[in-house]
Amino acid sequence: MERDMYPILKKYFESLGYTVKAEVNDIDIMALKDDVVILVEMKTSLNTQLIAQGIKRRSLGDLVYLSILKPSDKVLKSNHFKDKCLILNTLELGLMLVDKKYQIVDVYMDPTHHPVRQRTKKKNALLKEFNERKTSFNIGGANKRKIITAYRELALLALYYIKDSPKSTKELRAYTQRTKVVDILQKNYYGWFKRLRRGIYGITDEGEKALETYEDIINTLKITRFQASDEFE
Repeated sequence: MERDMYPILKKYFESLGYTVKAEVNDIDIMALKDDVVILVEMKTSLNTQLIAQGIKRRSLGDLVYLSILKPSDKVLKSNHFKDKCLILNTLELGLMLVDKKYQIVDVYMDPTHHPVRQRTKKKNALLKEFNERKTSFNIGGANKRKIITAYRELALLALYYIKDSPKSTKELRAYTQRTKVVDILQKNYYGWFKRLRRGIYGITDEGEKALETYEDIINTLKITRFQASDEFE
């Protein structure tokens, strides 16, 4: 159900001029425009777990919203729901209601205050991941799918370049335009690469499988690779 909410929310924020990505450092949705960071956590209903997630996100974003499927009018008018909204108001969290039938977003509550923007270490890490990621294949709220991080994207780009023949680290740095690729090869976190000799790498059987599994992502990365930079290295 949360997966169905994501495209509706994404379309809503994009209509306001935001760039939107899902599953950025475990946050369901991150929207960015003019250095304003909006974070959204999704659940089908307004429960304690969702409220707790919102509290944890307050130090990372300028505005934090919780998003749920739009309840019935009876629920919206109930004292129980109003009490929950009172809690959100006190915590300075916003609330969005997603209407699946009509594919619209109702901003039920905005955060009560605009917190002073602070560039904390965690927030910088969040912005770094957001800006470095070149694809948008993640679906917010889809916990069972492997998350495509900027790290995995760079590993896939290197994998594609090596697929036909072994390459040197110098060649890989030039192709990906990222010095970080050498660290990815050496650590070999996914088991896709093998060191043939000093500074020369090929791919493993697991790497061959990854080329098929992530073919759609690799095709996108080939197009965007020249947009990569070492700005955040």
